[in-house]
Amino acid sequence: MSENTKIVQCFLPAMVAGKYTTVVHQQVIKDKSSLQDLNKTFDFGVDAARFTLNPNDIYSVYPPANQSGNYSESLPHLVFTRRTLPWERTLDGKLPVFQRDTTPENLRNPQDSPPVPWMALLLFDEEEMKGLPITKNTIAGVIQPNLSDGIIRPDIFEAKSTDKGTLKLMEWEKTTDGCFTIDLTKEQFENYIPSQKSLSLLAHAKEVRIDNKDKDGITDINADGAGVFAVIVGNRLPAKGKQHTAILVSLEGYTDYLKDADPKKNIPDDHKVRLVVLASWNFIDSGKASFSQLVDGLELKSIKIQRGVEAPELTTYFDSGYVPLEHLTRTGANTISWYHGPLVPKLFPTTSKGISFSSADAALRYDKTTGFFDISFAAAWQLGRILALQNQEFSKAILNWRLAQNQLEAEKSKNNTLNAILEDDSAINIKDKVIRYLGDLHAVTTVVPEETTTDLPTTVPNEVKHFLGNLYKLNGIPFSYIVPHEWLLQKEHLKNNKNYTGTLSLFYVDPNWIEALLDGALSIGRTNKNEALLEQAVNGNFIDGYQTQSMEISGGTIEKKGRRLNTTGFLLRSDLVSGWRGLEITAFDADNQLLPALRFERIDSDIFLGIFDGNIASISIKQPYEGLHFGIKNNNAYIKNLKNEDGTNQEIADGTADVNAELNDGLIKNNVIDIAGLARVMQEKLTAKNWMEITDESKGIHFTSAEFAYQMVDSPVKKNIAINILNTDSHV
Repeated sequence: MSENTKIVQCFLPAMVAGKYTTVVHQQVIKDKSSLQDLNKTFDFGVDAARFTLNPNDIYSVYPPANQSGNYSESLPHLVFTRRTLPWERTLDGKLPVFQRDTTPENLRNPQDSPPVPWMALLLFDEEEMKGLPITKNTIAGVIQPNLSDGIIRPDIFEAKSTDKGTLKLMEWEKTTDGCFTIDLTKEQFENYIPSQKSLSLLAHAKEVRIDNKDKDGITDINADGAGVFAVIVGNRLPAKGKQHTAILVSLEGYTDYLKDADPKKNIPDDHKVRLVVLASWNFIDSGKASFSQLVDGLELKSIKIQRGVEAPELTTYFDSGYVPLEHLTRTGANTISWYHGPLVPKLFPTTSKGISFSSADAALRYDKTTGFFDISFAAAWQLGRILALQNQEFSKAILNWRLAQNQLEAEKSKNNTLNAILEDDSAINIKDKVIRYLGDLHAVTTVVPEETTTDLPTTVPNEVKHFLGNLYKLNGIPFSYIVPHEWLLQKEHLKNNKNYTGTLSLFYVDPNWIEALLDGALSIGRTNKNEALLEQAVNGNFIDGYQTQSMEISGGTIEKKGRRLNTTGFLLRSDLVSGWRGLEITAFDADNQLLPALRFERIDSDIFLGIFDGNIASISIKQPYEGLHFGIKNNNAYIKNLKNEDGTNQEIADGTADVNAELNDGLIKNNVIDIAGLARVMQEKLTAKNWMEITDESKGIHFTSAEFAYQMVDSPVKKNIAINILNTDSHV
């Protein structure tokens, strides 16, 4: 589909879930005569999700859970973190059709007989859900309902059942195990449950580049480093202006009740069908909010308080990223103090040499203008010390390293003393020499040579490097230290008569704050190498491929050279983050070069943090490829254009490059799409226009779930944002 993603029909597990028997045969032969024949039969089972689903197996859903927006033109879908999950079981517990007969003459291809997922994604509006409660149940309540209640059960029996060729519970599955169920009426089952052919088209997989994603939750990665996801798509469009519930259900054991079953079982009019609920979420089709509108509605700002400032004399403080906070002193007094975190709206240079504090109080600063203390560096220092003491690996490593340094210095002192005694050529005996030097050690030169005092030993423990590198990237820092006031990071708000849907706050990283943080961490194990170790840590030398830069700093008539962190970033707070997991964000410098990310992750449900090695000049935000929408436009009539294999759509007006007429003439009823029928029409038109490549002349064109997904998905929305508000005025 593009260099960022590849759509795959399916990824099948090595063995689908079920019971298997293997026979081992061994024959002992001597002199061409069989001495012994041994046969052993083993029974074993292959397990997979069945009556419940681990929430961690779900990567994302669309429409976003518990959100409102314009969703009526997109089919709901669910993205799994595991590539094989929809095909780890089969509807009837048997092997997929194409694997059932493996003799050469009958060997089938999964494209000819596509695997059918064992689950389906259903959609109900608020009125329908009033009579469809999702109920907490047990496995017994699924496979052994009270038949007098008129409940149709799946054809799954207990493990002790003697029926052959039927679905059974595994030995480790207990009838008392819990699950959730929903009971559909005959009409609902027949109208909303897809046919087997449609089901095979509603599940596919994607291989997606994850370089510019938050890696959290991405567990299935291929050899090329791409994330691999499975996707289940629904067959019903949301109704405009209504609340909806999307429900993922298991169809295992209901093969004979599906529309295209042969032979097909009918559901009695007064019966309901009980389905296991694997997952569900709610959303509302309301308003016009969409990905495009949310990203267009972002307020671009510096990370500082921009409202509620009535005192002009305080503007300088707020413009520098400070906020006034309540401060409880050591003596118990309540006061107000200035504080700013590591993320600041202006460039904060440092001196050319680092400063080490003896305690947190030594890092306090007093502002005579306002009469407030500046506790920023004191808080950073104390936090670094606390985090270092909490991390046992680091604290042990730094203390052991300090002991090793002390022992090294003691060894050098001893050797220098012995050498001084041995090199003494005076006439007194050795005993008197020793006594003299023991009583006058100050005369012995035991100081480490100057050229070695600032060299950092090559034996810095990896635990120390790792911990300091993580602190440098602000990993493990409480969010209240990073963003101390809610006004620094607003979400939906009205400003200058414009309604903003979120904020994109830009910042520099303050090297002084980072240095105080690192100095506090190193304070638990000070050595005479601390200064060199702190210098290395502040320069980012414990992070691969990163190092601070020196620059000339000018401020009025003052000019001095200092080092700064070559680090900028953004904090994005928006429903984009919570609604589109896997959001792809890239940052570029003024030369349009991609900036490497030091930290890039979602740190809360709707907050995303990006810290980059370099100065951001532009940002690109793009929809996640694994969650591209299955879209059908609806402007008083359904509209769906077809795409050529190269991705183009020539907009031919004669109907040969779209399926509009077919959609409006019966392929959609009550917002439910006849997926198999739509795929058939698509294949016919694409074949007629030679827009699909024939891979096998004898079998024609294969139109699988991959081809169907390619035709259905919308192009990803991309927004480029130029950054021109980062303030390069330094604080000098």
